[in-house]
Amino acid sequence: MKPKLTYANVTATLALFVALSTGGAYAGSKLQIPSNSVGQPQLRSGAITAKKIRKNAVTAPKIKAGAVKQGKIAGSSITAAKMTNASIATASLQDGSVTNSKIAPDAVSGDKVQENTLSQVPSASRADFATTAESANPPAFALVAKEATVNSAQARNVSVKAGSLGGIYCVSASGFNPTGAQVTPYFEGGGTVTAFAKVGGTIDCPAPAVEVQTFENGVRTKESFYVALYR
Repeated sequence: MKPKLTYANVTATLALFVALSTGGAYAGSKLQIPSNSVGQPQLRSGAITAKKIRKNAVTAPKIKAGAVKQGKIAGSSITAAKMTNASIATASLQDGSVTNSKIAPDAVSGDKVQENTLSQVPSASRADFATTAESANPPAFALVAKEATVNSAQARNVSVKAGSLGGIYCVSASGFNPTGAQVTPYFEGGGTVTAFAKVGGTIDCPAPAVEVQTFENGVRTKESFYVALYR
């Protein structure tokens, strides 16, 4: 006996189909993932891209110490405005990394320079003219009597001894080897007295002594004189 397809049968079948289909959709829309159920093993390789990271989501506490290496830093990305005061210590500087071209003009002041490392700069050659000022107060000078004695009240750092002939004097400085000398006859009221000095040593006065010779009317003779010696 064949079952008859009736209106009631068709209506009941459609109602069941609609109920099942809408119920499944409703159940699917309500599906929720439990908290903390998705971890690292559930993430596919390459699943988290730069576009998936929310702006400002990665903060300093989220970055592991040592995670950002030199190869990860873009060229010129770290500017002066990004660095805090005293953030770069001496130990962090690579040897030879701070070159002359990296130093701003007038950045190094006098108190930052170790003086004994400096050589004479070109303009400092003018300071050599201090020798002229030294002539007003020479490091060694004396009034020498004709008998080769030194007036201690008018002398400093000078010793004298007589040469092999009258009128020859060997003058030495204490503490340095003279490179210059100035000699002036002592005026005693008469005659034409002259005096000459030779630096560098002679037979009578080997270096570093300075030889002084005195003359009266062109004849070498014992005379008193002033002498000054210079470094």
